[in-house]
Amino acid sequence: MIEKAYAKINLSLDVLSNRDDGYHNLETIMLPLELHDTLEISLLKQSTDDFVTCDDFNLHIGKYNLCHKLIESARKKWGFSEHFRVHIHKNIFLQAGLGGGSADAAATLRGIIKLLKINASKEELIELTSQIGSDVPWAIENKPCVVKYKGEVLEPFEFNKKWYVILVKPESGLSTQEIFNKLNQDGYKPMYKIDKIKESLVNDDINTLKENVFNILEGPAISILPEIQDIKNMLKNDGFDVVLMTGAGSTVFGLTKDCRLAKKALNKYDKKGFQVELTKFH
Repeated sequence: MIEKAYAKINLSLDVLSNRDDGYHNLETIMLPLELHDTLEISLLKQSTDDFVTCDDFNLHIGKYNLCHKLIESARKKWGFSEHFRVHIHKNIFLQAGLGGGSADAAATLRGIIKLLKINASKEELIELTSQIGSDVPWAIENKPCVVKYKGEVLEPFEFNKKWYVILVKPESGLSTQEIFNKLNQDGYKPMYKIDKIKESLVNDDINTLKENVFNILEGPAISILPEIQDIKNMLKNDGFDVVLMTGAGSTVFGLTKDCRLAKKALNKYDKKGFQVELTKFH
């Protein structure tokens, strides 16, 4: 069985408070991209273990991989005894803030549900996946959404998707845990601007959008990897309408409706040696 795992960008990201369980209460806008990993998921007969493999050897595959974790959680919830092989054809950058690991886990769960013909409600899936990671419930929904708290509150919406999205990642990635530790160390103040940003996106109000987008994790990320700021400056100088780091980094995205500008930038950043991808919204 083939499942696609779509990347995302965070159009904005706010941290509202710390949680007792070690996570943070978040408020963010998550938008799916056409860029995706492709997963091959199959049942293993007479096997006593699950196997997750990947064609990118830089991806750590072990029992702590999100795909493994979600298979185990699903097995405990629904009581099945079957085991699975999952092979990931990787296209989404690693340690990039694009939600690749969460998307792969969600795709794995979708595949298992189809293979075993499990009748699961949306509420069950959100409850299960929110225990794995804050991006995984959204990856199950895979729609433009305002996402709140630990990822369990999803508010889908529609917008004009006629944007080109360039993704530029420096050579170094960033650890999500390291970025949040730095945020806690430095302190933070919630911005509470997500509703305004969503409204400007829905209304195609580009000026209001680019004046208000923000990512509260940018400061900590740039203090660790200043190259992120350099990429932001270059994309702004290139003429992209909206420029922001996505997630916990280290990828920076630029939005434009100008096809020529987007393709020119793709060639430019490729020649500079960055990981770069030109995509659109899914």
